[in-house]
Amino acid sequence: MRLSERNRRFLSFVVAETLAGRGGRIKAYAIGVDVFGRGRTFDPDSDPIVRIEATRLRAALAAYYGGFGARDAVRFVLRPGSYVPTFEFPRPPSGSEEPPVGESAAPAPSGRIGSVGPAGVAVVVTHRTDRRDRCSMVRGELYVEAIVKAVAGREIKVFLTPLPDRNGSVQVIRGLVARSDAVFALDVAVHGIAEGQRYSWSLSDFRSGEVKATDICDRSDENLPIGARIDALAEIVAQRVAAAAG
Repeated sequence: MRLSERNRRFLSFVVAETLAGRGGRIKAYAIGVDVFGRGRTFDPDSDPIVRIEATRLRAALAAYYGGFGARDAVRFVLRPGSYVPTFEFPRPPSGSEEPPVGESAAPAPSGRIGSVGPAGVAVVVTHRTDRRDRCSMVRGELYVEAIVKAVAGREIKVFLTPLPDRNGSVQVIRGLVARSDAVFALDVAVHGIAEGQRYSWSLSDFRSGEVKATDICDRSDENLPIGARIDALAEIVAQRVAAAAG
């Protein structure tokens, strides 16, 4: 599993606390202080480090269970909107040589992460913000996290293409396409502009490549809180995705 030292500590902390019966203690503040070394004055609302690293950890878990870890007896699941892990005991994939891509939303009814029934709609989210732009990257990761949560809340299966290894997900995504009625690709990006940040997204049919919807929204950094504004933008994207999926 490709994890930074920071996210190794993150995963170890939340798993150990859960197994010790202290799941109620697993909050953004505790993670920021105990895992990332923030001071006692740490404010998760103004410092998004926990949300950003949680998004990276979910992507790493998805990549791992979509490949090398597809047959692991136990899987750690960190659902959007929560830092308390759940543990699943999936059956080994049968009838297919390609393991399913890691799912970043709720598990399918069969209990296997990334499994999609014979019918259904799935959305594959790819974060395309320039990683060299640190300011935009931070906002982009918050944007992606909010979009995943909002879309999954509409009972649409959401899959996240891991940032470090997008190419490694191609084969497993092909398996997803074969098992779903409809699969959409959702590309998301944030770019710095003179006025602040430009939030853009594009939704296309994964099979045909036809663009179904796209939008650009410019936002100034003057109006805070940024988190609330990003959540509002993500809700708009989720509404458009749901309309296309319907």
